[in-house]
This record gives sequence, C-alpha cells and structure tokens, in this order.
Amino acid sequence: MAGIRDVAKEAGVAICTVSRLLNGTANVEPETRKKIEDAMKKLNYVPNELARGMFKGRSNSIAMLVPNIQHPWFSSLASEIEKILFEKKYKFMLFSTSDDAQREKDCFALLKSNIVDGIICGTSACTAKEYLKVDKPMVMLDYNAGARFPLVVSDHRMGAAFAVQEFVRSKCSYVIHISGTKDDKKIMSFVSHEQLAQLLGEAGIRSRRVPIQWNDFDFDGYFEMAKYILEEYPEVDGIFAADMPATAFLKAGIAIGKKIPQDLAIVAYDGTYVTKTGTVKLTTVNQPYREIAHKAVEELLYLIENPDIPKGKTKFLLPVTLERGETTAKL
Repeated sequence: MAGIRDVAKEAGVAICTVSRLLNGTANVEPETRKKIEDAMKKLNYVPNELARGMFKGRSNSIAMLVPNIQHPWFSSLASEIEKILFEKKYKFMLFSTSDDAQREKDCFALLKSNIVDGIICGTSACTAKEYLKVDKPMVMLDYNAGARFPLVVSDHRMGAAFAVQEFVRSKCSYVIHISGTKDDKKIMSFVSHEQLAQLLGEAGIRSRRVPIQWNDFDFDGYFEMAKYILEEYPEVDGIFAADMPATAFLKAGIAIGKKIPQDLAIVAYDGTYVTKTGTVKLTTVNQPYREIAHKAVEELLYLIENPDIPKGKTKFLLPVTLERGETTAKL
C-alpha cells in the first residue's frame, strides 16, 4: 500500500509539501498540487484520516449514544443524524447502551480516550453529575443536564395535551400509559406522563402509569404484556404508549375481541414507520425527528467550531403534531 513517501517520490516533491496539501496547513502552488494529485491517483493513495485528525486535534467524527438501537424512535433519529453528518463530511459512531448506567459510563470513558469531536446523547441512565464529567462538546436529546449542554427535545407537554384531547373525545374512563422506569424530572419524556396524568385527572379520567425497561421486550413481549393488561383489567379503555407497544396493544385488543376505538382507544407516541405498517391506522403524536436531528447537529457543530464562545439559548423545544387515525373517535 502506497504511503506519503511514495506519493512525494512519484510527484518529485518533498514529503512536507504533500503533508501541507493533505492537512490544508499552507497554500500549495497549482502546478505542484496537480503533480501530487496525479501521483495519488496513480498510486491509489488513500490519506490516513485518523493520523491527519491527530495532527490537527480533530477527527471529523461524531458519536451518538442511544438506549436501544432497535427502538424505532432512536433508529429513525440516528439514521437521520447519520445522513446529515455524512453530507457535512463527518463520520458517525453509534453506541447502544441498553439503558444501563454502567454501559453508558463505559461509552463515555471510551470516547474520552479516543479522538471524537463531539457527542449527541440520547440516553438518560446516568445522573447529571456523571454527564457533567464529559469533557467534550455534547448535545442532550432527552436529559436536562444543565446549561452547559444544549438540550434539543420535543414539546412533551404539548404531546400529552394532544393525547388527552383524543381520550376525552373517545369518552375513555380508564387510561393506561406505558413509560420508562425512571421517575426523574430531568428526563424530558417523563414530563409527558406527569402532564398526561394531571390532565386526565382534571378531565375526570382514571389513569395508571405502567413502567417498563427499554431493553426488556421485543414485539412478542409487548404483545404478551398488552394482552395480559387488557384481560386482567377489562375496564381499561384507553392506551398511551410509544409506537411499538401501542401497535402491540392494537393487535392484542383485536385478538381478544375489543372494538377499536369504541372499546379501546389508542394513542401512539413518536410517529415512526411502525405506526404505518398495519391495516389499522393508529392515531399518533408525532415527534419531529428530522427537525430534532438537524437542530442537534447544528448546535453540536457550533460548539465544536466555537469552543470559547458561550451560547445564549441552550434549550430548544420543538413542537409535536397530532395525526388522527382509526384508533380514536372520529370527529
């Protein structure tokens, strides 16, 4: 495999001249540039980007942490972020932590010891104290770790209000909402469940939150859970859950003979591709994952390019939208 010495010899120039061209540290005369580029093509020379990154203190690499890559919301978001970064000529590294605090800490330790320019953190297993130990530019997606790290997040209170509106219209009396296991007000998605319970109570609707681990279930697991809940609690007539468990409740409800939405109204939260794969269209609260991806990348690249310039606004609340389907009452 050809190296920089071979390119310099083929082009008839000094090694430092080739290095200056590759690193962009100085202007190279057009004629000399052409000689070097021709030599690189002839020798099929591929620059060592890692070495160049070490030389410049940059790697053009961004890492993202998610609790579970199989979760449709995180896979959709990660895919969009990777696409944006590719267009901006950044490499993308994805870590799935299984919503485990120690795995999350291990990821941060690994990223600290390797060249990565910044981190997009979609996890929330650690505490604010642990996040504040991260010494790289970082944008948070669901955990409010303080003003040091920009927070880009959906307006979950708006999402809860949309869901309650649908349950009221559907004349529900008892709503189950499926959430994560952590009761931490710094976790922004938890806010939607607090808001949901409050608004349902104000509307005279009974509710119960059922916590589950991100990494506990595949779809079959969700289906068995849904079927158990609906059979054990026949008075339940409303479900609020992320896309995959919401789809499982739809399947389970139909399997045990419930009429949708007369006997069981369902509102899915996220609005990913999962809600569009069945024959019955789910009513969904759609998180704007494309807008979140663009804003997160924008804020992170600003931090990377302007390490000494403090940002003004650090919390970016993006509106959600309601998309009515066949699982709540018709207007």
